[in-house]
Amino acid sequence: MLGWLSNLWALHWGCLIGILGLGGAVLLMGHEQRLHAKEQRRERRIREEFEAYAGLDAALRGEDLRGLAKRVCRLVSRKSSFQRVALLSVDTEGRMQAAGSVGIEETTVQELQVCGESLMETGPDEVSTRLGERSFAVVLGKSATDTGCGRAIMIPVRTSAGGMRGVLAVCADGLMSLRRQTVEETIAPLEALAVKLGRAIESAEAMEQLEHAEKLAGFGIVANGVAQELSDPLTTVLEFAEQIVETAKDERIQANAKTIVNEALRMRQTMQGLVRSEHSETRIDEPVELVGLLRELAAECEDKLESRGILLAVDAEDDVPAVRGDGDALRQVLEHLLNNSAQAIDSIEGDAEREREVRVSVSHDATSVQMIVSDTGPGFEEPGRVFDPFGPGLGMGLGICYGIVHEHGGEIRAFNLHPYGAAVMVELPLGEVSARNFSGATREVA
Repeated sequence: MLGWLSNLWALHWGCLIGILGLGGAVLLMGHEQRLHAKEQRRERRIREEFEAYAGLDAALRGEDLRGLAKRVCRLVSRKSSFQRVALLSVDTEGRMQAAGSVGIEETTVQELQVCGESLMETGPDEVSTRLGERSFAVVLGKSATDTGCGRAIMIPVRTSAGGMRGVLAVCADGLMSLRRQTVEETIAPLEALAVKLGRAIESAEAMEQLEHAEKLAGFGIVANGVAQELSDPLTTVLEFAEQIVETAKDERIQANAKTIVNEALRMRQTMQGLVRSEHSETRIDEPVELVGLLRELAAECEDKLESRGILLAVDAEDDVPAVRGDGDALRQVLEHLLNNSAQAIDSIEGDAEREREVRVSVSHDATSVQMIVSDTGPGFEEPGRVFDPFGPGLGMGLGICYGIVHEHGGEIRAFNLHPYGAAVMVELPLGEVSARNFSGATREVA
């Protein structure tokens, strides 16, 4: 009897252990299936993320970088594991600025900009921890406990030559505690996106250089044609004016004739400059005091502008260093810009309360001199085309400025002001920087 009960008890425990083992196997199988399903979902999400970034139209055609940045940030926030995203870009002064962001407060954006500049200036290994092939983990603020997102992943946006043009940044507090392999797999699509953005920016820069070359070529063709057409009539005007100066008895007539001679000579000098530019002849390379040139020109035209009801204001630093180049050509730039601003103000009708002012400001930094000529006119219809010799209704004046400034190794940009008005900014390199654009010819300076 006891043996039978013992066998029954052993059978009972055997069945129980078997049931428990079977249940454990089922649980293990279910757990493995869930892991497999989770892995499949992760792989599918990463694949869809890659596909979404691959399908992104990153070409900067008819859109500035800010427009692209907004689209990129929204896409990354929607498709990736990160909901807080920013795209930083390097501005013309070499500083890191936020071109667009999603879900990031202003203080964190500022911290990202600081980290981005550190990546650019000192290199990634000095300020961050490398995660993937192109990505780095950074701590924002003084410590990980500071306000803000605490930690972020930053992926430099570079051209094929390695030049840094910006940073794709995501806030990543929770993800930083995951396994390194998981983090690397999660950021792999973002690294691919950063490469695509770098190529898009590089392509846009190449296109801009091509358009610049075409613009200069078109300007040269037009300038040469205009110079040839005006040469004979201008010679006739000059000859008759000189005859009047020599033969007139009336002092008033003689003075007016001298004015015609001086203006005709100036026009001839301008046309000779156009032809010289077209044929790439050597320009003069000498120190040019822009502030002195500006004040001299302002003294000459101030009375004329006041007679038209236009106030000319000059705001220039006293310690602005000289640039190198052709003083006569740079004077032409100043004359064209002042004349263009005055004409813009003259076009205003029926607004007696609006100020009629042309303002010129000159400043400098360690590498360049910046000059801004602004007015209170109606503004440009198309600021992006004002330097185009075939542009809308602005004549050749700004096209001439464009050619001269670029010959001097500088940059010139136009933009509208709020609520009205327009401005043109000229930036010229200091010292020997601009001399590389000249053949080395010099002239004695008295």
